[in-house]
Amino acid sequence: MANKNGNYYPVQTDLLMVDNAPGLGVTRIDRELSGLNRRLYRQNRVYRVKVDAIGRGDQSIDVYRLRDTFMLQRGYGEAMKAWTESYEAAEEVVKDSAKARWRDFRIDVRPHIADLLLNSVNLRATGTAVSTQTVQIDEYAASLAYQPDGSSRDFGIRSDSNTFDIITEYNKMGKVQSEPSVVTTEAAYEELNSDLNDNQVFDLQAAGNQPPYDADDMHALDVLEYVGTVFRNGDGNSKTTTGYFDAPLGVVITKTQGFAKIDSIDSGETNLIKMKVQRGDYKGVAAHEFVDVTKMG
Repeated sequence: MANKNGNYYPVQTDLLMVDNAPGLGVTRIDRELSGLNRRLYRQNRVYRVKVDAIGRGDQSIDVYRLRDTFMLQRGYGEAMKAWTESYEAAEEVVKDSAKARWRDFRIDVRPHIADLLLNSVNLRATGTAVSTQTVQIDEYAASLAYQPDGSSRDFGIRSDSNTFDIITEYNKMGKVQSEPSVVTTEAAYEELNSDLNDNQVFDLQAAGNQPPYDADDMHALDVLEYVGTVFRNGDGNSKTTTGYFDAPLGVVITKTQGFAKIDSIDSGETNLIKMKVQRGDYKGVAAHEFVDVTKMG
């Protein structure tokens, strides 16, 4: 991959994820790219990624992503704004040069607190075989906002007493009232207008005074979109890749039935899912910005 100057840009885009999840497994593409390539990849991106079925034996992997909706974009953007504004007073004390170098806004992307966060591995030569080594990450955590009493809460896409649910918080901003709130059939001097029909007057106000969506609530957990299923089985009937798809916030969620077993790695005992990020012009990968907070009203 070439950078803007036309020079070769080295970047590792293949991810081998260890999946021992009994339920949903959550991959954070930005985190794994950061660990593998030893540089910051930000969460506020839409990464192009695919999931492959690899190895031997029967396996099936259902693949999901976050729904790229107005609700998610605005919820994430409003959370980022609230987080930034909460530190305004502290920024007056700490000079720009003293801010943490790798500071980034991140949310907890688990739909449920029990969902397993997957980790990527490197391959290591042992002299007689190949083994896996978990990629080490020094610091990667959801951003914290501090309340006046000094207690803190992070941000996420689920309801939790210690977490600001970004969809629920945005929902509080988006509630609407009926418009018009009162429907009437009365009209001034209606007796003088022989063409005036009460039903038409009512329909003119009542048909469309409620929005074509749930005005009072958007469920915080309605965030997933099915991408596809990849599988391998003994009869040769296989679909081994999802093809590239957009993953908002770099989140890929998988549910497995059987695992990839690779004889040359840990004698086939490691449960692996392979993901690949498409190459592009964001630090060597394809990833456009998810939310531009500076353009939010």
